[in-house]
Amino acid sequence: MYLLLFSLVLALAGGLIYIGITRHSRAIARGGVLVIVLLAGFIWFMGFWGEKLWFDSIGYAGRFWTEFFARLASGGSFLLFAAMFIFLFTLSVQGMARSIRLGLTGFAALLGAFIGTAQWESVLRFFNRIDSGLTDPLLKMDAGFYLFSLPLIDAIYGFLIILAIITLIIGILASLPRGAHFLRGEYRQIEDDTGQRGGGALIIAAALFLLFLSAGKLLSRFHLMYAYGGTVSGPGWTDDRIRLPALLIAALIGAAGAVLLLIPSFRNFAGKLSSRLLAKRLPQELHGILGLYGGVAVLWFVTLIVTPWLAQSLLVAPNELTYERPYIEYNIAYTRKAFKIDNIREEEYPVGSDFTRRTAEENRGVIDNTRLWDWRALGMVYQQFQEIRLYYEFGDIDVDRYMINGRKQAVMVAAREMETSNLPADSQNFVNTRFKYTHGYGITMNNVNEFTSSGLPELLIRDIPPQSDIASLQVERPEIYYGERSNSHVVVNSSEKEFDYPEGDNNRYVHYEGDGGVQISSFFRKFIFGYLFDGTSFLLSSYPTAESRIMFHRNIRDRVMNLAPFLEFDGDPYIVLANGQLRWIIDAYTTADSYPYSDHFVDNPFNPETERPRQNLTKTLSGLPRGTNYIRNSVKTVVNPYTGEVDFYIYDSDDPIIRVWQKIYPELFKEKSEMPVELKRHVRYPADFLQVQGEVYARYHMQDPEVFYNQEDLWVRATEKYYGSVQPVEPYYIMWERPGSDEPEFILMLPYTPKTKQVLIGWIAGVSAPENYGEFIAYQFPKEERILGPQQMETKIDQDSFLSGQLSLWDQRGSNVIRGNVLVLPLNGTLLYVEPIYLQSETAAYPELRLVVLMHNDTLVYAETLDGALEKLYSSGEGTRADSKQALTMSAGASRVDKELIQQAAETFEAYMKKTGSSDFEAAGAELQRLHSLLKELTMQE
Repeated sequence: MYLLLFSLVLALAGGLIYIGITRHSRAIARGGVLVIVLLAGFIWFMGFWGEKLWFDSIGYAGRFWTEFFARLASGGSFLLFAAMFIFLFTLSVQGMARSIRLGLTGFAALLGAFIGTAQWESVLRFFNRIDSGLTDPLLKMDAGFYLFSLPLIDAIYGFLIILAIITLIIGILASLPRGAHFLRGEYRQIEDDTGQRGGGALIIAAALFLLFLSAGKLLSRFHLMYAYGGTVSGPGWTDDRIRLPALLIAALIGAAGAVLLLIPSFRNFAGKLSSRLLAKRLPQELHGILGLYGGVAVLWFVTLIVTPWLAQSLLVAPNELTYERPYIEYNIAYTRKAFKIDNIREEEYPVGSDFTRRTAEENRGVIDNTRLWDWRALGMVYQQFQEIRLYYEFGDIDVDRYMINGRKQAVMVAAREMETSNLPADSQNFVNTRFKYTHGYGITMNNVNEFTSSGLPELLIRDIPPQSDIASLQVERPEIYYGERSNSHVVVNSSEKEFDYPEGDNNRYVHYEGDGGVQISSFFRKFIFGYLFDGTSFLLSSYPTAESRIMFHRNIRDRVMNLAPFLEFDGDPYIVLANGQLRWIIDAYTTADSYPYSDHFVDNPFNPETERPRQNLTKTLSGLPRGTNYIRNSVKTVVNPYTGEVDFYIYDSDDPIIRVWQKIYPELFKEKSEMPVELKRHVRYPADFLQVQGEVYARYHMQDPEVFYNQEDLWVRATEKYYGSVQPVEPYYIMWERPGSDEPEFILMLPYTPKTKQVLIGWIAGVSAPENYGEFIAYQFPKEERILGPQQMETKIDQDSFLSGQLSLWDQRGSNVIRGNVLVLPLNGTLLYVEPIYLQSETAAYPELRLVVLMHNDTLVYAETLDGALEKLYSSGEGTRADSKQALTMSAGASRVDKELIQQAAETFEAYMKKTGSSDFEAAGAELQRLHSLLKELTMQE
């Protein structure tokens, strides 16, 4: 219908234009053009007004209008300047036709509007700029200049170059016979080259172009402060002593060349030189311009290319460390500040304590919160037992901590969202996807290390409606209208019954009680949203009423990006239960690529074995813009999954970028102190941010210039064998007790090894506790100690004859062995390594936790439970591996042990394999326990 309506309007406009042309009536033809313009404006207005209504619905109308007027002012300013610039220039072209002058002016105006509108963020930052309090060491400019002023200056400069090129093209056309006739509006075939030419216009355009290029040399001085490609990011010795002065000289040379272009005698002299090298039929003015351009280019080449190259090759390269030492120091200091690792707390972690029962008791808060559930394995369990219906789906499973029965406990939690694409194809119709299946329902939660006898998780929150035996974990508002998987729009409070949740063989229905979405209170709004979304189906549908509300931008990442496109958002939102209410929390970052002397993230990884240190940090943050050299986790974003309400809380008020955006949008941001206490208890140090900081710290913990230059102590992320493949360890959340403290804290941890080695060299952590939030910690291990890394634990498992044999048997008998994450737990001056192992039958849709492997120093033990493995670790004494010893005893010493026990063990093993093959894992577990007892008895008889 919309297409038909717009086609009729276009047909009307076309008819008017046709009639106006045939009847020689400009008024009628202009009326047809006006109809087309009005139609285009109305189509634009519908999209504009729909977004305006959306901003109104969540209380951020001021944010919408600030951007709108910024775009309008920026686009209008560029438009007016471009139009005036080109119009005034065309006045210098003699005889130019009025229509061509107006056409060129209009083209420049449109180009200016397009470029200016895109610069609204730069304009807002420039006019709300602040000083950062930090100046670059060479030009003594505040870092705020590079963050807030230089981007707009660069945009304006680029725009001036475009305008100068346009004038240069016009000038060249004006100096050529055919071009001059064209500009005068004489379109017939030209037989001769008589007539006036625009040599003066060409000279003016050439002078302007050269002048603008010269101004670019001045801007390049500032760009050098964060350029990458040399020994370090930012200027080195050659840049400081040679290139910076050379750029000033080059700017003066270019400005002088622009002035000389305006002097006929110099231009004629240059033209004579040029005519000897180029075609002589070119206009004399063009020869003069090319001659002067050539002279400037030669001088620039000598000044900016040859001279710095000679200085670098003859002076710096043979003595690089001596010359570059102060600049390496600048790079280290400014990079550490840009990535907020300058205030890190660095300590040496003493390793060597024995792991005893007392060690475990003193770290009970850590042991009891050891994560044994891998998120992939748990996701399959959730999918099998907690999705309930095919139209529900769990997204990411996140780790958080809650106060449960007076104790702080680490949990894993996931939201049950609606995924209408999982409905049968016949049910994926307009009514179901827009009016009936509108929201997900509730969450599922479990302890990180508790499981049933059959290897499944002990659920703290389960089922639909959400059920919990713990009073503090009751969900009062379980509906999820806004989430990670809410990618389509829906309409609530319509005349169609809205599905709430399944109840046995029946369904429960609900009437939406919130104020989320935009109310469809008039036919005009219905017309707009019909055009924006479902077209005629929506416009003619009888289901929407005056009380109905349309919800769009329901995907929480899309929602917050629409509100704050100037922020970068974390790839892992997580859901929180606070006082019975659900909330999404999304971390947001401010980034920049122009922080002076700071290293950059680029796509090509740095190879320290073949290259000297350069600006090529590995890209690790999801969505991190290429070339980023400054980042702050400045904002915590909270989204209400029921109403869609969004709140932005500033968590780093020292960040100058977020302070500028707060000046621009004071109504958008709230202070950290305004966040509800219940939500503060669930704020996490984001994994993406720690990975970025870790990537930087892996190189920039070396603060001695000589050590940094030689990359003597380069760190890399530890590796592990995860789901059958070796990969870097991902940051993981654990409960941890600081040395001298008995209060567990929730931290994000990441272990590191030296380059090309697998022994641990240290670990970093970000603290999530509200009272210490944002603290960045680094512990280094004594270099004289041999501290095994996660990959070496995997090797020990593979070398343990009994365990590796058992895993191989499981893999060969209709089951798949899944090895989860290796966790390294720091406990009172020692390290405990933990790895869960899961078993999944090929006929089952989910894995079960079967073994917990622990390692301390060289002692490796394993059992079906964490407590069982700990008991073995207590009794392992001097590093013996009990289970391995049992297996070896049975194979090598059979002649000295009781043959009856051996026979029983063999029969028990066969029974165990049969039970495993038939997927009777509970019975198989009992047989495995009996086999363990028999092997233990055999060992004692030895």
